[in-house]
Amino acid sequence: MDNLISNYHPLTETYSEMADPEGGLRPHWSPMINRLNAYGAENISKRWNRARRVIQQNGVTYNVAESENGISRPWELDPVPLMISPDEWEVISAGLVQRMQLLNRVLADLYGEQKLLKNGTLPSELILANRAFLRSCCPIKPPQNQFLTMLAVDLARAPNGEWRVVKDLTQAPSGAGYALENRIIISRTFPTMYRECRIERLAGFFSTLRNRLAELSPRKVENPRIVILTPGMMSESYFEHAYLSRYLGFPLVQGNDLTVRENQVFLKTLGGLRQVDVILRRQNDSDCDPLELNQASGLGIPGLVQAAVSGEVVITNALGSGLAETPALLPFYPMLCRHLLNEEPRLWTVPTWWCGQNLEMNQVIDNLDDFVIKRSFSGSHEHPIFPRHLLPEAREKLIGRIKDDPKRFIAQENTSLSAAPCWRDGHLTPRHSMLRAFIVATRTGWKVMPGGLTRISSKSDSTVVSMERGGGSKDTWIPARGQVEKITLLPKSGNEMELSRGEDNLSSRVADNLFWLGRYIQRAELQTRTLRTVLRRMTEETLPDGTPELPELIRTLGVLTDLSRKNTPIKNPIVEMDRTRAFLDSVIFARNQPNNLYAALNNAGKIGAMVRDRMSMDAWRILDRLARELQAATGEDELTDIADMLDNLLVPLSAFSGMGFESMTHGYAWRFMDMGFRLERAVMSAMLLKELLTSPDPYEAPMLDAILEIGSSSITYRTRYQSNAAVLPLLDLLVSDPSNPRSIAFQLELLNEHIRELSNLPRLGQLTEQIQSEELVRFVEDFDLSMITAFDAEGNRPRLAEYLERIIDKVQELSILINERYLSHVQSTSKLSTLVGGGS
Repeated sequence: MDNLISNYHPLTETYSEMADPEGGLRPHWSPMINRLNAYGAENISKRWNRARRVIQQNGVTYNVAESENGISRPWELDPVPLMISPDEWEVISAGLVQRMQLLNRVLADLYGEQKLLKNGTLPSELILANRAFLRSCCPIKPPQNQFLTMLAVDLARAPNGEWRVVKDLTQAPSGAGYALENRIIISRTFPTMYRECRIERLAGFFSTLRNRLAELSPRKVENPRIVILTPGMMSESYFEHAYLSRYLGFPLVQGNDLTVRENQVFLKTLGGLRQVDVILRRQNDSDCDPLELNQASGLGIPGLVQAAVSGEVVITNALGSGLAETPALLPFYPMLCRHLLNEEPRLWTVPTWWCGQNLEMNQVIDNLDDFVIKRSFSGSHEHPIFPRHLLPEAREKLIGRIKDDPKRFIAQENTSLSAAPCWRDGHLTPRHSMLRAFIVATRTGWKVMPGGLTRISSKSDSTVVSMERGGGSKDTWIPARGQVEKITLLPKSGNEMELSRGEDNLSSRVADNLFWLGRYIQRAELQTRTLRTVLRRMTEETLPDGTPELPELIRTLGVLTDLSRKNTPIKNPIVEMDRTRAFLDSVIFARNQPNNLYAALNNAGKIGAMVRDRMSMDAWRILDRLARELQAATGEDELTDIADMLDNLLVPLSAFSGMGFESMTHGYAWRFMDMGFRLERAVMSAMLLKELLTSPDPYEAPMLDAILEIGSSSITYRTRYQSNAAVLPLLDLLVSDPSNPRSIAFQLELLNEHIRELSNLPRLGQLTEQIQSEELVRFVEDFDLSMITAFDAEGNRPRLAEYLERIIDKVQELSILINERYLSHVQSTSKLSTLVGGGS
């Protein structure tokens, strides 16, 4: 049997989480290490490779604002959890409870009587000159004077084994959702090990959080409306916001989804305004209200502070609570603990000095290499400075900065973080680690998460564990003393639940995003089908003149992607292969084209991320596969390889459409997505037919076959007519036949049905869009196509062109009407790219 720890070498001068000072295994690690040994290195690696694919498919990401593209990267998770003994966890939990009490007392005083400032216990410049101190929030009185509903604390273990506080996160503490996702992934990857180790569950913590939020409602109603406020998908932890929204069952909203009327907060939904009782905010204090706080913020809700003052809504954590996470307050907390609680700290802070006091400043400068230098106040994006690594010139410059403005700097003891075993290249190796622990305050006590988010360094010689600087994460396991308490967030009795089939929490912004998601998915599908038809003809073993329809197909592809104006016609695509290949690369891969295939799939992925709390995991995985299929191909591939890629793309594109129809309840959310899908298919189908049939090629027969192939209707046509394709039956099949899912008539019938259902929403004024959609259905289904298929003297079909143009115009007008009635007050997703298919 493999022994995974035989070659494990703990780091020197560092506390080893797994190994004791004699090199033996700490007792609480034994069950897990024994099971890992039983698995063996090969089995562990195999299981973990599967788990990493799940992380990617689930879209678990951390957004790094300073990355090259300013977007997300996959979440880094290590398969070996951090083990903490039950006895040690009791000590940590007691310290967290005390920390929560202390920080609440400090906030209550600073936003209340301010005795700590009046009697000189705290220097006034730490508070009154602090941007985190929000004077306009002083009148806010949280329920039970509890400013913090949830607290996160970063803990580091010193070389002597003691846990110390490095940082408090009080305004919008992040990481709990990632901790839960880590637990789910690890427990499913190693289910036997998880059961044998008898690990405390996390669900009870989230159940307590959900119940507490409901208790905070100022309206004593059975089902208060609770929302999670996010700054949006560019937030570092947006994945967590969407994840918690799904897990807790609360709508995920942005600032423009909410409005304040007469000191009450309302969610703007398709059905009208719905009063919000509690806001679990995931954005910074200053961004929450542009009237009272940061005027430059576009993320907040005007009037929110006044609504909180009036008590009509409860915001948690309370606005202004970010003051408690001011780094310069850390050295004062031990003294404050004695002063406010009459207790010694149970969790000591990492030794910290505020340079705003002469004695401390001189001590820091004299012993600079022993410290890590940080900014005194929150909100600074500067990384910590390690003076011992600075060159002499940079060191002197740092000293000058400290002396010029000492109150802006703190110094923390350069503690060597403990090291935990991590899985690297088939064996265990130590990495520095830090624990983020979480606690929720209830009406009568506190609930500590039995675990947390452990962060690890990327290299053994680095103590940097932050995710934005390349660190990874671990699950945190606390073995249970007795039986593991089995807790679920599902209701125990369905008989006590009020039944609901409504969607009264669907905001206009979400409806807008779903509408455009449908449009981009269908745009990508039709472009893919057209491209595949072109590439099949280019890779067939035929003479150069064996595909006379090819030039027109390529020209039409340029029209559908808005590239025709930038390119002169390619009269012989196979002979002019270099030009043809360059054009196809622009249509498929170019990142600077707003209407090509890459743009359609990229925009679909962006919008999917905006509404991922509304999407099933299966639907999200399909979007992820779409992105990976296109990214795997390049302009360097052979045409046959690109044709295979297009075939592969059509599978998830079709699957997404089917998933939406089968997996989403057919309420307003689904209807808006399907309306976007149907509008785009109707417009682009009409454009395709107009370009290919109104000025016919002398070789029309192969062109008709190509149209049937693009419209996925070749088999239906052959079954019906058992003859070569002809214009009139083709138009009947692809335009007027309401039984063909690919026909324009079919799209318009479904659009009309959706609009009829939307008429039930409480909107004022005449439903012009309903009248127009009904007229459009009759126009297409009742029209005699035989009247417009004849040629004129010049060999064109002008009446067919006029007919199809009219359909395009009418559908575009219908799109505008839908946008103006339901979506016009949100920032339109259509700004992501220029619209090819017309409309708003």
